Amino acid sequence: MREITLPLPGRDQSYQILIDPGLRLRLPQVLGALRLPARVFIVTDTRVGSLYGDQTVAVLKDAGYSPTLLTVPRGEKAKTWPVAQRLARELLARGADRSSPLLALGGGVVGDLTGFLASIFMRGVPFIQIPTTLLAMVDAAIGGKTAINLPEGKNLLGTFHQPRLVAIDPQFLQTLPASQRRNGLAEVLKAGFIRDPDLLTRLDKEANRIFKDEGELTEIIHRAAAIKAEVVAADEREGGLRRILNFGHTLGHGLEQASKFRLPHGEAVAWGMLAALRLSEKLAGLAPQEAAWGRQLIRNFGLARSLPRLDPQAVLSALTLDKKRQQDRVVFVLLKRLGEPVIQEDVPLELIKEVLHEVVFRGGN
Repeated sequence: MREITLPLPGRDQSYQILIDPGLRLRLPQVLGALRLPARVFIVTDTRVGSLYGDQTVAVLKDAGYSPTLLTVPRGEKAKTWPVAQRLARELLARGADRSSPLLALGGGVVGDLTGFLASIFMRGVPFIQIPTTLLAMVDAAIGGKTAINLPEGKNLLGTFHQPRLVAIDPQFLQTLPASQRRNGLAEVLKAGFIRDPDLLTRLDKEANRIFKDEGELTEIIHRAAAIKAEVVAADEREGGLRRILNFGHTLGHGLEQASKFRLPHGEAVAWGMLAALRLSEKLAGLAPQEAAWGRQLIRNFGLARSLPRLDPQAVLSALTLDKKRQQDRVVFVLLKRLGEPVIQEDVPLELIKEVLHEVVFRGGN
């Protein structure tokens, strides 16, 4: 088993990120170490619930727990206030109290929603992340950022609420569609771009066997998750360093919003990273050969190949609602070189528009 400890500076608190094939079947043992109540509530979506809901309930019941399964719709439509409110009322109806743990069994949407609900239900209850997608394993489940969406934009209502544990079982990925595996690789690539060029080299070398070799997959998840944990430990509430985790996300969220979430998150981030690499050449001094290699890596993993039909103005309008915007300029994470990010506070909207047309809507490199 691989373990990562995520300390929270300034607080006498930390939590474990555990990574081990088959961990889902040993969930009672890892929960037991946390000394949580036996009455637990599992939040999942319809697809993950159909695959792993009954199994998770049975494993917990066999160990003496009393689990209740709560199901939400698939996709971003679950990250809304009405769904959060409905879950809160279900918890009340089923006897949950302020000590009742919530278990998020699913991808990033389920994790974000469950964490948000855990942060506000009875002023805060414990929750556990059990990510079932690669994207959630290396990014969304780690760090305590929770959120739901508004019609105006993604993640506009949210809190910081750290999980008590992140339990990662790479075997969940055996039932994950290939398209969602690729989406998760976008976040793995991001980790390499901002912190570890050696991870990019490893991904390039092992591209054809990442999902065929359980040991290699576990190691890659471990490294990407460790990068996220290192950054969060240094800056829990995104006051400085943690902003580097937004590489590719500023424009990516705009693309998601403009597509009405038809564009998957990983694909959107991949397009956002292509644009950020081009902006990095123009504004941060990234060497053209490094930018070209970065773009090729993204393409090699089958990302950023095609877009649904989008209105460029809708993308720009979504950027103006982004939490990182400042007046008529947008904050971008760019790269001075691979593994060395810089926060660019003043990227003009006109330059963003230029790169958007050059890289995204014209399909350029």
